[in-house]
Amino acid sequence: MEFLLLGGMILVMGLTSKVKMLKDANKALIGLKIPIGIVIFVVGLVLLTTGGTYIKTAYRGTLVFPGIMGLIAGAFLIFDLFKLIPQAQESIDKVTNTINALQVPVGIITIIAALIGMF
Repeated sequence: MEFLLLGGMILVMGLTSKVKMLKDANKALIGLKIPIGIVIFVVGLVLLTTGGTYIKTAYRGTLVFPGIMGLIAGAFLIFDLFKLIPQAQESIDKVTNTINALQVPVGIITIIAALIGMF
């Protein structure tokens, strides 16, 4: 769950991309977003496939929502890998603008899902 919380916070950092001083920090964070996105995607996949079987029987199935949000947040963070490809920059910029519009709401929902999964 901690990785889901971290991924949600990284996605919410998209709010700071318009601030001039923090724009460089967001660019430096791209190298860290990709491995964290892979880990979050795998955590979401594990939460969905096990359904919480490693914890008490009364809580089985309660980790489906965090699992789904882990998959979505991981995919959003892994998408930054395509920003590093120099070819087809115009089409990547169009898709990036769409993804950036959805990034903050997905981050907030991922944080909520992580908190639900923790408690």
